[in-house]
Amino acid sequence: MKRLLTALLVAVGSVAANGDYREFSAVPVDPEMAEALTRTADVTLKEFPKLTADNLATSVVDLTKSGSLTRADYHGNAPFYPASVVKLFFMVAMFHQGNITPEIDRALHEMISVSDNDAAAFLLDVLTDTTSGPELEKEALEKFIDGRRSLNRYFASLGYDVSLMMKPWSFGPFGRDMQMFAGNPMIRNRVTANCVASLLLWIVRRHAISSQSSEAMLVLLERPLAPRRPTENQVEQYLGAALPEGSRLWSKEGDTGEVRHDAAYVELPDGRKLIRVVLTRGAADDPALLPAIGKHLLAEINEKSRVTDD
Repeated sequence: MKRLLTALLVAVGSVAANGDYREFSAVPVDPEMAEALTRTADVTLKEFPKLTADNLATSVVDLTKSGSLTRADYHGNAPFYPASVVKLFFMVAMFHQGNITPEIDRALHEMISVSDNDAAAFLLDVLTDTTSGPELEKEALEKFIDGRRSLNRYFASLGYDVSLMMKPWSFGPFGRDMQMFAGNPMIRNRVTANCVASLLLWIVRRHAISSQSSEAMLVLLERPLAPRRPTENQVEQYLGAALPEGSRLWSKEGDTGEVRHDAAYVELPDGRKLIRVVLTRGAADDPALLPAIGKHLLAEINEKSRVTDD
């Protein structure tokens, strides 16, 4: 039923996007929230000594008051390998390209709901008109790489400084993908916490591609908490694990042996609405890391709200 909903929403007709990274940049920075993020980082670094300050980035947007959004970040512009968080960008690009066939719809659901790498690889091929395979000679390889760069060009036109050229592999890359990476390690996927927060803001405000497309993306990203889906694999060891009862969650995690990330939009029982992005590197083997950061961050935001109300 949800797959049918996605296709119907896209078929309604696309409206020109009226938001991009510049929309995020225009949101005023809240100095008190910035201090709260710094305190969250300080507590986290003491609790998880394997993590260092330059390997932690957070970005938060407060959407509680729709007419007066605020934001803050800690190392928000530092580059990180995104792991499966890159799938958020693939999703947005797919809705921009349109023509959501039943097979593409199935891949979108698998890529976001359970973070399936095969689905993401299929969609990247569709988006860039490229195909993974054996090694290529120089001219053919350059054409392949230029095709993969098309996603970078699209998001650059929206103000994003990201690299989205590589598939999220389980045991790769191989063949021409390895050639592309071996020839230039800088081709590796790259995002920042602020870029990811901006993308979520674009979706949550229903500005991503069209209001209908944004709604369809939120359907893909939603993670019911009470009860959780039997197949859910992106809450327990991530930011959602620290949410109070009665919260709602839309999110996409990413982790490898090197990094552990989460990007989430949450609606709390007290009415607050927050985008929270956390990128970490160097302590990916600790499943307690992101829930702890989520808990500390929520405590700091609660304290900030209490002081403001007083």
